[in-house]
Amino acid sequence: MKLFVLAAIIAAVSSDRFSSQSQSTGGQTYPSPWQVGKQYRYEVTSRTLAHLQEGPSSGSAFKAQFTIRVKSPGRLQAKLENPQHGNFNEQLPDPRELPVDLKYQPTPNIDKVFEIEIDGGRIVSLDFPTSVPVPQENLIKGLISALQLDTSAHRVIHDSQNNYDREQQQGLFRKMETDVTGDCETLYTVSPVASEWRRELPKFANEQDPVEVTKRTTYGHCHHRVAYHFGVPVGAEWTGTAHKTQEQQLIGRATYSRILTGKEGPIYKAETTSTVHVHPHLYGKQKAEVYSHVHMELISVDQDSGAEWPRAEAMRPAQSILYSLSTKQMTKHYESSSSSVFFGISTNSISPEQHEHPHQTNQRSRRSYTRSKLVTVHKVLKKRSSESSSGSSSSSADSSSAYINDDIPDIDEPAYAALYMSPQPHADKKQNAMNAQKILQDIAQQLQNPNNMPKSDFLSKFNILVRLIASMSTEQLSQTSRSIETAKTSNNIIKSDMWMIFRDGVTQAGTLPAFKQIQFWMENTKIREEEAAQVVAALLRTLRYPTKQIMTQFFNFARSPAVTDQMFLNSSALMAATKLINLGQVNNYTAHSYYPTHMYGRLTHKHDAFVLEEILPTLAADLKASVEYKDSTKAQVYIQAIGNLGHREILKVFAPYLEGKVEISTYLRTHIVKNLKTLAKLRDRHVRAVLFSILRNTAEPYPVRVAAIQSIFISHPTGEMMQAMAEMTHNDPSVEVRAVLKSAILSAAELQHPRNFDLSRTAQAARYLVTNEEFGYQHSFKFIDDSYDEDNDIGTFVISHIGSEDSLLPKDFKIVTNSKGGAWERNTIEASFSSAERFLDYMRDSVFAPHPKFDRAHKYSAEKIAKLLNIKNDEEEPLEASFYVDFMNNQRLFSFSESDLQQLSQYISEYMKKVESGAEKHYTKVYNQDQVSIMFPVASGMPFIFKYKEPAVIHFQSKLKGKFSFPSKDNKYYEANMNKDVQFTYARNIDGNVGFMDTLSNQYSSVGVVNKLQFNIPFKFGIEIKSGLIKLRVEPLHPDQDQTLVHYSVWPYSASQKKDSLVAISQDPATKIVERRSKVFSVDSKYGQSTHAVIYAQGYTYSSDWRNFGAKFTSRDYFTNLASLLTQEDIALTHFNLKHLCKQSQSKALTITAYYDEYYNQQNSGKLTDATDRNDLSPNSETRRAEMVKLVSAGINKARVRVVDLSASFEGSQDQHYVFTGTWGDSPVDSKVQGMLFAGTKQGNQQINAVFTTTKPEIHSLSFSKALQSDLRAPFGMHFKYGQSGEIRVSGSLDRTKKYTTELENHPLAKQCSQQTTLNNFYQDSCHKAIVMAHAPDHVEFSVSFQDMSPQYRNFSYHTYRLYEYLGYWYTEANPLKLTQHGKMDFKIDFSYFDRTYTVDIASPSGEVRMRDMPIATMAPGALSFYQPLKAYELVANYFTGHQYQPYCSIDGTRIHTFSNRSYEYPLSRSWHVVMQDESTQRGNWHELAILSRRQQRDQQEIYISYKSESGKDLEIEIQPASGDSAYQVKVTTNTKKITDDDLTMYWDDVKEQPFLQYHTHKDGVLVINIEDDRIRAIYDGQRFVVFTQDYRNSTRGICGRMSGEQRDDYLTPEGLVDKPELYAAAYSLNEENSDPKTQELKALATQQAYYPEYKYTSILRSDPAWQEESQSSGEDQWQSETVYKSRSYDKHKGACEVRQQVQFYENHGDICITTSRVPSCQSHCRAGDYKIQHVQVTCKSKLDHDFRMYKEQIKKGQNPEVSGIPSVKQFKVPVTCQP
Repeated sequence: MKLFVLAAIIAAVSSDRFSSQSQSTGGQTYPSPWQVGKQYRYEVTSRTLAHLQEGPSSGSAFKAQFTIRVKSPGRLQAKLENPQHGNFNEQLPDPRELPVDLKYQPTPNIDKVFEIEIDGGRIVSLDFPTSVPVPQENLIKGLISALQLDTSAHRVIHDSQNNYDREQQQGLFRKMETDVTGDCETLYTVSPVASEWRRELPKFANEQDPVEVTKRTTYGHCHHRVAYHFGVPVGAEWTGTAHKTQEQQLIGRATYSRILTGKEGPIYKAETTSTVHVHPHLYGKQKAEVYSHVHMELISVDQDSGAEWPRAEAMRPAQSILYSLSTKQMTKHYESSSSSVFFGISTNSISPEQHEHPHQTNQRSRRSYTRSKLVTVHKVLKKRSSESSSGSSSSSADSSSAYINDDIPDIDEPAYAALYMSPQPHADKKQNAMNAQKILQDIAQQLQNPNNMPKSDFLSKFNILVRLIASMSTEQLSQTSRSIETAKTSNNIIKSDMWMIFRDGVTQAGTLPAFKQIQFWMENTKIREEEAAQVVAALLRTLRYPTKQIMTQFFNFARSPAVTDQMFLNSSALMAATKLINLGQVNNYTAHSYYPTHMYGRLTHKHDAFVLEEILPTLAADLKASVEYKDSTKAQVYIQAIGNLGHREILKVFAPYLEGKVEISTYLRTHIVKNLKTLAKLRDRHVRAVLFSILRNTAEPYPVRVAAIQSIFISHPTGEMMQAMAEMTHNDPSVEVRAVLKSAILSAAELQHPRNFDLSRTAQAARYLVTNEEFGYQHSFKFIDDSYDEDNDIGTFVISHIGSEDSLLPKDFKIVTNSKGGAWERNTIEASFSSAERFLDYMRDSVFAPHPKFDRAHKYSAEKIAKLLNIKNDEEEPLEASFYVDFMNNQRLFSFSESDLQQLSQYISEYMKKVESGAEKHYTKVYNQDQVSIMFPVASGMPFIFKYKEPAVIHFQSKLKGKFSFPSKDNKYYEANMNKDVQFTYARNIDGNVGFMDTLSNQYSSVGVVNKLQFNIPFKFGIEIKSGLIKLRVEPLHPDQDQTLVHYSVWPYSASQKKDSLVAISQDPATKIVERRSKVFSVDSKYGQSTHAVIYAQGYTYSSDWRNFGAKFTSRDYFTNLASLLTQEDIALTHFNLKHLCKQSQSKALTITAYYDEYYNQQNSGKLTDATDRNDLSPNSETRRAEMVKLVSAGINKARVRVVDLSASFEGSQDQHYVFTGTWGDSPVDSKVQGMLFAGTKQGNQQINAVFTTTKPEIHSLSFSKALQSDLRAPFGMHFKYGQSGEIRVSGSLDRTKKYTTELENHPLAKQCSQQTTLNNFYQDSCHKAIVMAHAPDHVEFSVSFQDMSPQYRNFSYHTYRLYEYLGYWYTEANPLKLTQHGKMDFKIDFSYFDRTYTVDIASPSGEVRMRDMPIATMAPGALSFYQPLKAYELVANYFTGHQYQPYCSIDGTRIHTFSNRSYEYPLSRSWHVVMQDESTQRGNWHELAILSRRQQRDQQEIYISYKSESGKDLEIEIQPASGDSAYQVKVTTNTKKITDDDLTMYWDDVKEQPFLQYHTHKDGVLVINIEDDRIRAIYDGQRFVVFTQDYRNSTRGICGRMSGEQRDDYLTPEGLVDKPELYAAAYSLNEENSDPKTQELKALATQQAYYPEYKYTSILRSDPAWQEESQSSGEDQWQSETVYKSRSYDKHKGACEVRQQVQFYENHGDICITTSRVPSCQSHCRAGDYKIQHVQVTCKSKLDHDFRMYKEQIKKGQNPEVSGIPSVKQFKVPVTCQP
């Protein structure tokens, strides 16, 4: 029956084709502009050209006479006479016009008679002789499209603004109309024409006034397109106009027609113009244009009295005037709720809401389709929302259109349409294989000479090779491969490169034969392991046709034994396969916008359930098995593979693990949450709810919560969520959560890119709710920067990490840079660890694992304390790690468990052994980082072509040989000696090409821009590493050749090439470079002549970007600034080279030596005098170092001297040596600090010598009041000697002024400290900060006297003034009249730390300069502070880390300040209390520490320290306060040797050759203790004890806390958590040595009240039945905000009208949704008396789900099935009563 109806429709339509001359619609007749029996002759001209904003135009022109004979109503005959065609590529006065002297050539195969079928003025179809080629057919269609004039109501879009008055011949209306470019919405305007029309139509000046009709095509609304696209970036709009906030206009496309016609005909003149604008590099101001213009002007209208034109025997029908790719007729199919369209004939008009509807199929051939109509019933009200919701496919963006213009290529067919979107024979070209081999040989040879690669255009030729491979069938590609595979194992470098280039070319082709060939290689082990992994990973971004067959085949292949048994390949193949399934099937947006759906339709059926039925269950089972077998390595891979799918159903798979029903490590749970990001990118509401629930659950481990935050920002949280997260920055118990929320919200608020508009707006609304608390850089954070402006989109930069509790290193660190359009996270590096500290310790210990032995028992060792207090170390989670890299178009995951790390260390050891015997490496990788292809026809019927590619090559050859020596009993140090020959080349092009294919001449006319960058490193390296010494030797690999080290160029061009040309555009003689008149910048200089290593910089640029080079560095991150440096906003010819001129360089090698050492306990009499010349100028001179050490330590008591010795030696016919040596001496028991500098060279005995001296001010380590009372003054002096008699003397001082002292006294910190001091607490947080600031000078004053100084240096003050003026510091002033004496300059610098400014006064013989209110960094007080025992860099680092770089714990009078900055009240008793305890029980921690403290008396504190080191040394220290005038009583028991014992006591570690213990009493009476060279430092004044250390993070136990950075961890006792501070501290007291009874009572109470911390995991989208029931009946009726469904009863039996309960269903997109309970409804013969809104839970599944289809049928029969699944709440409009 259906077939009969379909046949009847076809017959009816066909019979109407020649029914009448005019069309009748609604009773109104619209005559045709063509009168029967008439002959119309038109002059036809057409031109299509491409041009940049400047430079030549490249294009073609066509002209002919066009004759139309009207044989009968609706039937025309037409013919082109004397057709001619010409091409050009030259500079034109007007880039849109033609050259005056253009030469035309006859055009064959187009002057045939063809027939046109019309309906009124609308073109219905055409018939061509079969001898007319398809390209000529498309040209004719373009001409005919210009003559189409349809003012009828046919396919008019319903719109109240539409109007047309036939009598007046005026109107404006929108309708759907087909032309050669597509079937799209067209805006008609009909209006009178100005009286001057006679000048335009002089031949018809006596006719009645014509009417002007204009048409404007809206490509954003089409029912059919003819286009090919691939790789289009996310949010890039090219089909229409970008209206949505997430969209960017990639291509601007417009078609405009103007027709002058008589009221009853004829058409006097018709013009159609198409313009396409696009930047060759995707985004930017300087757009390229493709301009196409068709002009038809009537010459004459005559009676058709001529002889009949002979009709060709064989005719070929064309069902529409759409652009064709073959003679095969592809059916247009429109799916609409308001219109049915078949063969271009509509049965109804179209509503304005109607949009493009996709037709999905995975069949190869599509001949005809039945009309399918999805009617969503019950929908009564819907409010438009910008927030999309994903359906069963978990897509946030539904494909809005898909068209079928060609068959999907077969598995053995190449991609014909992908090449030029022009008709071509579907057959192999025999010369393809030969041409491919020729190009391979050529570019493989070029790769050996990097100097010529930019000129020879290696990368462009590689893409020509890719094009050839893409045009090969499976058989031809297989034959070509066999002929090249023999080179794979060749020892010949060129042949080996041929294979690798061919391998990468096949990978980049992206065709189905290429995929099949790669699969063959892997199955037959032609490529394996790492090589195969890189190939298969790249397929993700190159495969152009992800059909269901390909995706399932890829997935099954990834799980086959041939793959899973190969290291690296197994995980990479699974990652690529699952990500491809996401892009090609699950994500509707990418499935439509990334792949060529406009050519082939959707490549897989949108609602195909193979992901749910085949892929996801398989992966879920694999994950379950790996967890059961505790195989963390595989579990990580399967988690990421499942996450890659990005389907909402993955929440069900992950739910048991996230909810804790299946036990896994916190690391794996964090890994699961991180891998919800793919689903989060789709802005799926369900995953967003899950992530937000995890975040809000404070009982979750913080890494899981932070991971949820990282992903929730990807999902674009709602405004309410964003505000809730802002509030959490104030009160969340986890500092990591607070920190990452603050950084994420603040950086998101700064985003400017359209795709981030929603996120930015919600973040801006919440940014003022964010806390003012400052967080350290070590805490978790997320930073996003998109560096966007309207005309320049560089990309997005994201950096994030999850902080650690046991290290300043993060648990997870990730850097992402997105490509221009944001289509890909193009470069991603992520490292993730269960513990970064343990990971590094493990790797270190795998090389050197100390096993110290201690024979002597300590009184209170860490082990004994653990037993006394029952301290149990936390159960360690398994050591797990992973590295994820997305680089060179390879997504790679390397996952590790502890067993894998053992294998990794073995692999490293084996590789080192291999290196000792010599190792060679040859690696070549060629790939496209990004590629975009877009093609569609323009008005002339020729295809517009835009292709953007970023080809890159990495070529690496090396020879390595070395020797390694690890620490042992005989040798304490690591030593290495390596020699490596390296030839490394990296090159990349950014190649954008805009043009069109002239299908008449097969000439490709285009313009474009190529941006080239290349680095070349051809050197030999020798590296020697010894104790304190590193030596690097560098020499050219090819000393007889000049080498181009860096090349950078930009080439705008205009070209005209033959189709399938094998010549790169840059090497084509017809190509013309776009040049300007004058250069903006040029350089031609040589550097390094003095060192005889000549570097040559040569180049120029015409780009105005170089006028203000600083404008390139305006972004918030350095990566974006670097990317901006290598791109151009003003595109112009640019060419720079940096060369090493080996032939001109006398120096043949460079040796760089770096030496560092420290000397302790130096005692040298005398005094450091003025700088003098050194006698020894040789590099790495031990004699010079010894001399300077002796001089710099002179007069310093027990000096510690540091030495840095650097040298650079240029070896050649005349060796040249440049030497720098610096020494620095100080002492903890001497206030003098002295330094010396030497820099010189033997050539001419040139030297610069300098000495520096200063005196440290008086330090008060524990008292802020004493620090303020003492004068802070540090005098200093410097003496520089240079040349024969030149010298500079500097003398001055650093002081703290009274003004700053007063400011400090009145500062809130000082007041807080004063309050604490009155309670005998001298070293809490506020006092510590105040003491540091009290030791910072705020005034620096010094004088500089000089002799024999160059005039340019004498005018230093003036140059400084000009520099600051240039930098924009307008608050500078100069006084040229205030002068100092000759040879002297005075400097004054005043710091205002609280205002964060400083002022500089410079007085010189040239005048005075004053610079006021200069900005100063907030960490300046720490950088300048003299405070000890902390060093300046530690104070600065503490500022940036919230005092966690070098944390401290203070046992004060009545309070204790922990390492994690918790402060609590607790006075010590006479019981020993554990301050710190850390036992050597875990790998990587070979130190043991125990520190005890007690108060026998109220103001006296005793200290006990037990320490054991990894070197086998140990000590016990017992400290008692001083009594009277006696010193502190310090008793030391150790197995190390005491080497000094007076004002500084020192014990020496002869294993590590450094002090093991130092202690002394400072001038302020404070005892300073230093264990193992700053590993542990402490200060003690008898009453209070402060310890500084950055080790033992999250492992120490005691009253000083866990040192995790989380204050909440400092409530944990050996028995569990306690809430009261006195219980917490008492829990760490020992019941030893006359302990305090009250303390023991508190300890017992702590044991009673302690409770253990417990993680409580988050439920995943679960609700209890009672709440579900309540939510259905008691929810507020806020139904206006979402879709409301109307209930109905399906009971067929008529009965009394009463409310009946019925399970409901509705269909939404691709889902069937069924209520989980019955809903009130009325039968069909009844009506509702009143309504209410009721919340009902529904469960949705795909329409392909067998069970849900069965349930739907049951409901339609009146049954009430029960369903289960993830529920969601919807609103139903239900009856309160039912009436007849």
